[in-house]
Amino acid sequence: MSISQHAIAIICASLMLVACADNSEKNLQQAAAVSTDHTTAGTNDETQSANTEQGTDPHDVDALLKELKAADVTTQDADTPTAKPITTADGKTQIDWSYIDTKTERVDAGSFAYPFAKDSQPVMNYAKAYNLSPEQAQYAMTLSMASPEALGKILDQLTGKYIAHSFRDGDKPALIIQVTPDVVNETHEYVIADKFAEGLVLPIEIVSAK
Repeated sequence: MSISQHAIAIICASLMLVACADNSEKNLQQAAAVSTDHTTAGTNDETQSANTEQGTDPHDVDALLKELKAADVTTQDADTPTAKPITTADGKTQIDWSYIDTKTERVDAGSFAYPFAKDSQPVMNYAKAYNLSPEQAQYAMTLSMASPEALGKILDQLTGKYIAHSFRDGDKPALIIQVTPDVVNETHEYVIADKFAEGLVLPIEIVSAK
C-alpha cells in the first residue's frame, strides 16, 4: 500500500469513528430524554393519583363546590346567633321577636308600587271574591305572597310546638300561626324586607290551636 493510500485509509477510519461517536452521543441524549419523560409522566401520575385520593384534584368541581358550601355554612354559623324563644315566668314559650324583626323602614301601603296592576285579572278576581277595592286586593295579595319570609323565622323558635298556619284573606289580611297551648298567644307587626314587598307591614297572630 502506498503512502497516499495509507493516508486515505486512516482518514476514512477516523471519519467512521467520529460518526460512530456522534451516533452514540445522540443515542445517549435520546435515551436520557425518554427516561426524563417517563419520570415526569410517572411523577405527574403519582401526583394526580394522590390528589384524587385526598380529594384535592383542582379539576374536581363537585369537591370545590362542597368546600365553598362548607365554608359558607361555617361563616353563617359564626355570624348568626341561635334563635331561641323566651321562657316566661309561668314556663310558657314566647316568640323572641328580636331574632325575627328586620331593620326595614315601613312604607305607606297606599303609595306602594305593587307588583300587580289594579286592573289586572288576578286583582279583579280577588277583589270580587272578598268584596274589596282594587287597592285592598293589591295589598292583601302582596302580603300573602310575602308571608313565608316571616313564617320561616318564627318556626325556628317553635320546635315541637307548631300545629299549622294559614293566611287570612279579605280586608284584614294576616298570617295566622296555630301553636300548642304552652305558647303565649300574641299579635305582632312584621316589616317585610324582601324587595317584592319591602316596607309593607304584615300582621301576625300567634294563636292556640282549637
